[in-house]
Amino acid sequence: MSPKINRILIPFIIFILLGLGNQIKSAGQAPANRSYLPIISYNLTGWIGPYGGTIVTIAVDPTNPQVTYAGTFGAGIFKSADGGTSWHSINLGLTNLYIYSLAIDPTQTSTLYSGTYHSQVYKSKDGGNSWSWSGTGIQDQAVVYSIAIDPLTPTTLYASTRGISNNNNPPWNGVLYKSIDAGQTWTPSLWNVGGLGYEDWVYSLAINPNAPNQVFAATHENGPFRSDDYGSTWHLIRNGINDPSGRDIVISSQAENSSILYLGVWHFDSVYKSINSGDLWTGANNGLPSVKVYSMAIDPYTADSVYMATFSNGILRTVDGGNTWQNAGLETDQIYSVVINPSKTNNLFAGTSGNGLSRSMDYGNSWQRSDTGINNTIVTAVVDSPTYPDRIYASLYGAGVYQTVNRGQSWDELNTGLGDKFVHDLVMDPAHPGLLFALTDSGGLYQNDLNAGTGWVSAGGGIPLTQTPRPAFPADHPFATLDMQEAFASPQVTLSANQATSTSLLRMVYAPSDPQIAYMGTLASGIYRSTNGGLSWRLAGLGEQTVLSLSVDVSNPDLVYAATDIFGSLQISIDGGGSWNNIYLPVNFYSLAASPTKSGVVFAGTSSGVYSYQSGSWSALGLSDQTVTAIAADPVRPGVIYAGTTSGAYYSMDGGLSWNFVDNNLSGLTIQSISFDRTIPNVVYFSTKTHGIFLASILF
Repeated sequence: MSPKINRILIPFIIFILLGLGNQIKSAGQAPANRSYLPIISYNLTGWIGPYGGTIVTIAVDPTNPQVTYAGTFGAGIFKSADGGTSWHSINLGLTNLYIYSLAIDPTQTSTLYSGTYHSQVYKSKDGGNSWSWSGTGIQDQAVVYSIAIDPLTPTTLYASTRGISNNNNPPWNGVLYKSIDAGQTWTPSLWNVGGLGYEDWVYSLAINPNAPNQVFAATHENGPFRSDDYGSTWHLIRNGINDPSGRDIVISSQAENSSILYLGVWHFDSVYKSINSGDLWTGANNGLPSVKVYSMAIDPYTADSVYMATFSNGILRTVDGGNTWQNAGLETDQIYSVVINPSKTNNLFAGTSGNGLSRSMDYGNSWQRSDTGINNTIVTAVVDSPTYPDRIYASLYGAGVYQTVNRGQSWDELNTGLGDKFVHDLVMDPAHPGLLFALTDSGGLYQNDLNAGTGWVSAGGGIPLTQTPRPAFPADHPFATLDMQEAFASPQVTLSANQATSTSLLRMVYAPSDPQIAYMGTLASGIYRSTNGGLSWRLAGLGEQTVLSLSVDVSNPDLVYAATDIFGSLQISIDGGGSWNNIYLPVNFYSLAASPTKSGVVFAGTSSGVYSYQSGSWSALGLSDQTVTAIAADPVRPGVIYAGTTSGAYYSMDGGLSWNFVDNNLSGLTIQSISFDRTIPNVVYFSTKTHGIFLASILF
């Protein structure tokens, strides 16, 4: 049976209003004195936001300052025709929506190229309205980090790539390609950087606009290279560079300054400058903290003005050629891309890791969110209010916490006091409606008493610290984000004791039968237990293990289930975490949900479908060809189970014997969590990794 998903009005309000109108008429009151309550209508089907997400690359049309393109990690490419005020998706023909690079033909700006994460290159000849694959000759499943177009001969292009590596270790299969037929075919230009055992890749490319025979390439770990013959031969230009972890390289477009380059690096030296085409580099980081540079933008009219997008200090700017740097906004965000509108250099765009796209109209002195229509948020959890029926809270990885008071018609940030916007889970205290907890990547646990209106404060005494931060999920985990995948390609940093941060907090659940008892799963630090509603915590076993999901029995607060990142490992405790037993099943466990009606039963979402566990035995419940990343049992309809996968969402009305697809809008998408509305039992929220929240009203 297919779900009936449609627009739901609130019929009892209409009924009351009609009845009220008849009473007014019978009372003989004048029409001028009538007062009606508004009839509220919500579309309880479809995407409800929030807008934003991870914006990896941005390109502005050099001939039309109103036209801008944004490449997202998971939702494809978006276009704005009004200077960034509003956006719409332009994905026709794209079979890979993970966009890493964009380039616009400077002579024919309706021609664009996009580099993807594992699907080579796509090309559009009509301003992005349609795309076709254009990767002939490029290695299989290549990540395309950068595309550069010869400004005088735009049929000549360069594309830097990395292939399939050996378990995220070298050799990296890095190859820089060249095309001389506008992307129809590609041939290797630079490869085997660092030797056969390394094969480093190029992150960034730059072409001298006044002498396009000169091409520059910034490699991941081996410093910059230069070609003086259109990519036929290359030589290393590392003189003066101590930190070879090149991330971005930019060159001045002014004819008189075309030998001026800047190189942004990742590990510790921030930025270098060369005034002689890379023959010699000097540090341009005087007074800078150690920042991780992701991209840079150089003003087309002055080589002394440069903007730097960092992963630790927002946007930085120099107006004196790198002698001094100043903060230029967005300090709380990790920035992937910064670009200057070449027609209006006061106009900047910045793309963030999870927190959408921002625009500045005053050289970075102030910024405003400018991503209406970009549906790309990573939503990790949804919580509805038990006291305000239309109020919903959502945790976003990279953007903190948002709230809506009208079921997603509009959203507002709820981040006052939240020190870490990378939120893995959002939980409401069942004993204190309005008390929210946010579990963050490195900032620990935060608490927000919504009734008091004081914002977020640090909470949770006893939360473990770490001196060696690492990604919350490995690169091959369904929830791994772009920054997590790239982190596995770079050395991990060991912090000193005074720099230690909280370990990643991944999941928190309350015991349904005792709201004072809660459990928390962490990254590489096991499980923690609270007996005072989450105010303080103590270790409850599985130390040094990563706990991806937790669930507590419906009637026994000491019966706890834990899914770890170890293959086959479902851990069960019957004494509140005092001891644990592994119940083996040859799968990867991703999500758990204890039955809301039957004690001793738990459902598991795994790498091979859905299973249930009861009385010491496993039962397969279907979807064996699916990676099930989220599982939830309907709290009011027995036998109804929902499963979120890496390719959409399913529901079962018969306890898992048969399954139906929820909605085609979710096709191909990874579901992060599933939650239920407290006031409208048939409303279900599906949180996705790449498209925000899908709200469905499912009637059987």
